Amino acid sequence: MRFRYAAALVLLGWYLLIPPQARGGGFDRAAPLSQWFLYGRFDSLRECEHAKALNQETFKNTDDPLRKAFEQAQCVATDDPRLSG
Repeated sequence: MRFRYAAALVLLGWYLLIPPQARGGGFDRAAPLSQWFLYGRFDSLRECEHAKALNQETFKNTDDPLRKAFEQAQCVATDDPRLSG
């Protein structure tokens, strides 16, 4: 039983998701995660959060819409049930 649990943990990954655009501009953070856009896949939460922080830093002093997207981005486990909504 322990081996199966360990194997499941190894297969777990993380998605960096950005919310879809809302009508009238901005991003719809309230949209179901199944509608968010996949920006990247990572082997650990730490790697995902690092990528999110790097992108936030890259766009922080710009008017690029990605600045707002990465301010609202989320790292989500690949097995999160909200992804299949």
